[in-house]
Order: sequence, then structure tokens, then C-alpha cells
Amino acid sequence: MWAVRKGLMLFSALVLLGGTSAFAASSIDDIPPPPTKEQLKILEKEKTSAGKEEANAMPIDIRNDAMREAALSYGARGGLAWRTYYIRQEIEARARYLDKVFDFRQLLIPAPSGLLIEPPIISEAIDALVVEQGGLQAAVADRIYNIGRNARIVSAPRTWRAYLERQWGEVAPPPDILRPETREDKKKWDGWFEKGWEAGVEQADDIFQADLNKLNADHQGMVRYRQLLAQGMVSPPYALQVDRGVTGDGNEMRVGDRAVSITGLPKLQTETEQWSPANR
Repeated sequence: MWAVRKGLMLFSALVLLGGTSAFAASSIDDIPPPPTKEQLKILEKEKTSAGKEEANAMPIDIRNDAMREAALSYGARGGLAWRTYYIRQEIEARARYLDKVFDFRQLLIPAPSGLLIEPPIISEAIDALVVEQGGLQAAVADRIYNIGRNARIVSAPRTWRAYLERQWGEVAPPPDILRPETREDKKKWDGWFEKGWEAGVEQADDIFQADLNKLNADHQGMVRYRQLLAQGMVSPPYALQVDRGVTGDGNEMRVGDRAVSITGLPKLQTETEQWSPANR
């Protein structure tokens, strides 16, 4: 549980700093817990003569390497699924808090016909330094702003769940031919499995961290757009609706057809006379 708590402590820190796979589609309550490490380690060979003949026909060194890769992969997939599940449980316990902190709906811009415009994601670099021409020239800036992804039309706001909720498929066991047969095989297999499990758990923490960083950066980028817009440092998006009446053909007819498009994307304003101090 320490690594889970460590990740969530990191999550809390990022939320405070921000101020203002597969990805899962099901509720955590609908997903059964993945098998534990102890359950996965109970791996018996199927009693088939064909499998035994295949194992005996395989050179010892090749089979040993193949078993090692299979055990590492099996353990890693198990550790990844197990840790991800319990990280997600911890996240779900904080769902209401996350709904308030990462409320993308309040950042959207109304568009014609009930549609919405998602604002740009603007990054900020403070005290930026760029060294050019082999160190003969340097450029220093107090701040650098970049529009990483510009405005776009959406039908609904994004949510933090699309970033943080992940689940992995069933942890399929390795082929029978690569399962341990003897006590010596089992001893080596367990050691490899443990290493794989630890790597899988670490990978789950790394994925959670990356997803959390992405969520925080995107949300802060949209908040930053609103702040810069209030100061006249970026332009707003412009949308146009065209009423097309009745359209279609003999197989499909659209009544009250309307086309909505963004005719002007937000742009950073480098003319400082257009800037104004933000309201405090």
C-alpha cells in the first residue's frame, strides 16, 4: 500500500500546485479484483503427454530463456493489473473532490446550436533560456507561452475519469510448455515472477503519474487561456452557424440542418498595446 499512498500523495501535491491500457469504461464496482500475487503463483502444468514431449524436445538453454521471459511477463502483467485496480479504488474514494477540482465544464465556451467550444491548452515556461549557434548566442525570456492544442467544437466536456481510470485485461497464464515442471524449475520461476511483479507494480505507478501530469497540464492550460484572455494576451475563438434548411436525399432527410464551424482560432497577441491588467 505504500506505493499507492505515495502516488496519491503526489496527486494531492499536483492538485495543490495546479490550484484551480487501456482507459477504463466500466465502474470500479463492476470490475472484479485481479488475482493476487499468491494466486497467480499457483500455476500447475496440464497433465498432457504432448506438452511433456514438446518440453523434452526443446533444448534446455532455450527453454530456460523462454521460461524466464514468460515468468517475467506473467509477473509484470499481474503486478500492473493488481496495482492499477487498487490505485483506481483510491481515486474513486476521492471522486467528488476530483469533480470539483477538475471541472472542465466551467471552462467551455458556448457555441451556436447548443454546442460547446473547448478552449486552447496553453503551456507556460518561466525564466526560459535558449542557447543557439553552438553557444555563441542565447535568448532569455521571463515567460514563454505556447498553444499546444487549439480550440475545437465538442458536444460535452472532458472529465478527469478519461485521464485517470484505467483497467487491464485478464492476466492470461503462459503456455503449458513454459510452465515449471521440477522443483528447480519452480524455484527459478518464482524468482523471475517476483521480479516481473515488482516491475509491473512500478509501471502502474509510472502510468498513474504520467496520466496525472497530463490531466493537470491540460486543465491548467485551459485555465491559463481564460486568464490570458482576460488580459487581452490571446484572442477568443469565433464560430459561425449556417442554416441549410432541409437537406439530404431519398434515403435520408435532415430538417433544420445547420452547420457550425470555428472561423477564427484563438491566437496569442504579441501587440502589447492590446493587453490589459487582469481583474484581481
